[in-house]
Amino acid sequence: MRKFGPKAANHPSIGKECPACGKPFKAGDYTTLVSVGPGDSEEGRERRDGGRVYNSVAVEVHWDCSPKGET
Repeated sequence: MRKFGPKAANHPSIGKECPACGKPFKAGDYTTLVSVGPGDSEEGRERRDGGRVYNSVAVEVHWDCSPKGET
């Protein structure tokens, strides 16, 4: 899991809510992306289920809100 940051004051996600804790992102925050799966792509689901590489839909969360240790 990659740690991003610190977040600049002009970053486009400043003020948006973290889906994990509901608090807004602010300048100086560290964040990461958490995969939520292949989305509505049938090919992506087949690739995931077959253990192959696929493009994943992800959400940005605060670093402290993330499930560290998972990939």
